Amino acid sequence: MKYIKLFILSSLALLLGACGEELNNPTVMTPSHSVVRVSQVGNDNVININQHIDFADVSQGIESRQWIFPDSNVTVDGNPQDAQVRGTFHKEGKWEVTLSQVFQNNAFVGSETVARETNKIDTTFVVTVMPAVKLNSIKANLLLADGTLGDEIPMAPETPTEIPFGSILRFTYDATGSPSKIQGTLHGAELVAESPSNNTFDVKYVTLDKVYSFAPVFVRPKPYSADSLLVLDLVKCVRSDEPLLLENVTADADKKINLVYSRGLNANSVKASDYSVSITTAKGETLTPAVTGAYVNPANASYLVLEIGDELVYSNDVVKVTYTGNSLESQDAAIAPQFTNEMLVGSEEDLLKASDYDYSYENSAMTHKGADPAWLGNVVPEILEQSTEQKSDGNHSLKVSIPAATDSRAVMPSAIQTYLNGALHKFGFTENENNKLRLEFDIYIENNGGDRHPNATFDSNIRFHLSNKGSDWQEMAHGFAKAEEGKWLTFSNVIDVKNVIAEYNLIMKIVNTGSEPATLYIDNIRLKRYYPRP
Repeated sequence: MKYIKLFILSSLALLLGACGEELNNPTVMTPSHSVVRVSQVGNDNVININQHIDFADVSQGIESRQWIFPDSNVTVDGNPQDAQVRGTFHKEGKWEVTLSQVFQNNAFVGSETVARETNKIDTTFVVTVMPAVKLNSIKANLLLADGTLGDEIPMAPETPTEIPFGSILRFTYDATGSPSKIQGTLHGAELVAESPSNNTFDVKYVTLDKVYSFAPVFVRPKPYSADSLLVLDLVKCVRSDEPLLLENVTADADKKINLVYSRGLNANSVKASDYSVSITTAKGETLTPAVTGAYVNPANASYLVLEIGDELVYSNDVVKVTYTGNSLESQDAAIAPQFTNEMLVGSEEDLLKASDYDYSYENSAMTHKGADPAWLGNVVPEILEQSTEQKSDGNHSLKVSIPAATDSRAVMPSAIQTYLNGALHKFGFTENENNKLRLEFDIYIENNGGDRHPNATFDSNIRFHLSNKGSDWQEMAHGFAKAEEGKWLTFSNVIDVKNVIAEYNLIMKIVNTGSEPATLYIDNIRLKRYYPRP
């Protein structure tokens, strides 16, 4: 009993002694961190007229905010002091929306790891409002064999204009709203080329005596807008005086061999026994499958399809085709010439061309930034510019010069990204059977950087990364320290896309470990689907 009384008295004394002191309550610290979400950021804030964008301030530690919109041509839903507002834009052009924030303390912004030396943050978003796509004018000319334009073809004929079958017409157009794809119906004609930057596309007409109407659709995928045209009975194909030529040997989506001729073929003149095929695999094995069938493609009479039993052709095969017959003829009885060991050229989809990506550095609206992103390569190039000095395709290439290695820094890495109108230049990607791509690019080495710096442990190299791939950085580095200077070379590697997203941008990374500045020209990037032999 004595011990219980002592315990009660001691506890009471402690309680009474604490009554005159403040409790040690924990303080919750809210960081000052500016984070803003924008609904159209995935489309680089590019929208159509009368389309809206939602802006949301999800920052922490904020004391006050003010959204500032243009004074006219915008309808704002919400209070300018609210965390979330909506702007509907009614006129084409570039418009600025600014968020002014006041925080409790010096604020972090976005993914920055160091607070800025201010609690007041202004963030400006540029909204680009595009006009609707509208076709203003169009004309057509015969495209001659030397690449020049021939006679103009009336676009509103009373009767179809007669053209030699096998002809290619080049259409040149003017359009508002920057359409980048030609779709629609060509009524059996073949779209063989398109150049949105030059406002042209080429269409081939291959069937004798056929009258072709013309119904293209001019499309801007993002933000979507389109305009269409219909011309009934535009041209009629008549006999040609030109020889029948083999233009290409390629493979179709079913991995079958296709012989592409300059005009439509007589389906009754085809003999499978006149053809032979040899295939050399990547392992060095030679296959000589029998040609078990040959027929004219019913969808395009200028294509002759060869069947080789159960065998297929793959991206890493070397395929050669020989024709020894004398019966194959065009629909106007021109005889096809014999040929030996014509090499098959793959026709796999090029993702850059399909997305109107500036693969050959021709677009003057593009800007190229070095040390971007800095964490991947923070050296600023001494030269980074579109150049006409050297080119392997078109009229330009990208000239890059990386500083020489030094005693204090023997590795000089620079990451380079491309922007269009301030937004990263991207291309589209969709999943398929294997998600493999083959990257090829041309490189001219003016100076390979000289001897490796004594403090460096590897040679100078270049590679291209697909952006937004998380930890999947498996692209090959191509060494150029010992490569021949003063000539165009081609580097290539296979990319296995594992972290699939809808759009990527390319990041070029150049590392110079040489004792001299490395000066390179990059051109003609190809990024094609790749189907290796199992």
